[in-house]
Amino acid sequence: MEVAVKIFDKQKSWQHQLNVYQGYHQKYAKFYPAENFFYHPYLLEKLSIPNLSEEELKEVETYFKTKIYDKDKLAETKKTVEEKVIPFVLAKNELLQNLPIKHPEKLTINLSGAMSGGFYNAEKNEITISPQCVTPNFMPLLVTHEFTHICVEDDVKKHHLPHLAKERLVSKICAEVLGFDDHNQVGDKTIDKFLSKENLENNYAQTLKDIQTHYQRQQILQQGNGAEK
Repeated sequence: MEVAVKIFDKQKSWQHQLNVYQGYHQKYAKFYPAENFFYHPYLLEKLSIPNLSEEELKEVETYFKTKIYDKDKLAETKKTVEEKVIPFVLAKNELLQNLPIKHPEKLTINLSGAMSGGFYNAEKNEITISPQCVTPNFMPLLVTHEFTHICVEDDVKKHHLPHLAKERLVSKICAEVLGFDDHNQVGDKTIDKFLSKENLENNYAQTLKDIQTHYQRQQILQQGNGAEK
């Protein structure tokens, strides 16, 4: 697999931070607290509030570009990614080859000046991380976690798995197949019974079908309980 590393300038970094802000309030606020998305006191204070006006966002943008964006930090991190992250991802990708999942031929790792962790784009095979809030030792684990998301995204959509199931699937693949703790404590732990090492490595397709059936049964039970009321 070919891996490229790109550094975002101030404007691209701000656009990424803005996308995270909008995505958090549109999709993730019901799952996670704001501090899981905005690793800076000023950004947490401002961006934890939904539907900010253009004037308010402009104020945050100015602060971001003058007080937060750190070009030197991004350049320094590029070396870390090339020396530590890419070899780790490539090694774990060899293990992922054993699963009947998507196997990208190319991957782009974007380094953003935002303060918002890591994100993936399965359509473009891109991962965007914010080095200012990720330690060098955790960076390989974070990028590999996001890469695993890219690899299983098509299967997750095919089986209509909910967000917390997707997170748990990725976390258990990291632990059981790739052999490392991704420190991701979120996700639906009730499906762990399906996600053993043996099931993931030898019965991956059936395992996802079983998880899908599990949620379908839950939905039927919930609808039934609602009807009784």
